[in-house]
Amino acid sequence: MKKNLSGARQKQRGAALILSLLLLLILTLLALSSLQSSVMQQRMVSGLTGGITSLEIAESGLREAEEALETMSIPTVFNIPAIFNGTDGLFGAADADVPDPLNYDWANSTEVRVGSLADGVSYRYFVQHLGDAVIEEPLNDIEIGSAGAQNDNATSDAQAFRIVVWTGGESGEAQRVIEAHYVRNI
Repeated sequence: MKKNLSGARQKQRGAALILSLLLLLILTLLALSSLQSSVMQQRMVSGLTGGITSLEIAESGLREAEEALETMSIPTVFNIPAIFNGTDGLFGAADADVPDPLNYDWANSTEVRVGSLADGVSYRYFVQHLGDAVIEEPLNDIEIGSAGAQNDNATSDAQAFRIVVWTGGESGEAQRVIEAHYVRNI
């Protein structure tokens, strides 16, 4: 009887080794899967953070463009074609060479204005004059063009502008393009 027990023990030793190796393999695969998931989540968070930062940079550029429009010396409406003539990022309403924001080589362009933040991150923008803007009083609606000029309570000395801002973000990979309309009394 003793001989049977010693033979069973030898068979068990090999089975225990194989079983422990299989468990170690399963635990290793689970650890690798968890590590891969963590790396993917880190990339997603990094992309989201870059996108938010790019949006904030583009909004800074939009604010700079609005301030430039507000402080720009435009004595009368008749001076607008001379100022918005397709140079230095200022385009007129009838300009045919106004950049298409989504299909434009922003990074290498010399036709747009360039601004930069303290971190060395740059943004680029252009401003297009759209024409007369009719602001109805009380201020609840703005119409671009002359269609709204029949209203007696409207002011017609306002001008409408389109501002388009681009940034590549801090990494250059999180590009954002934003567009806004701005109305200014002349």
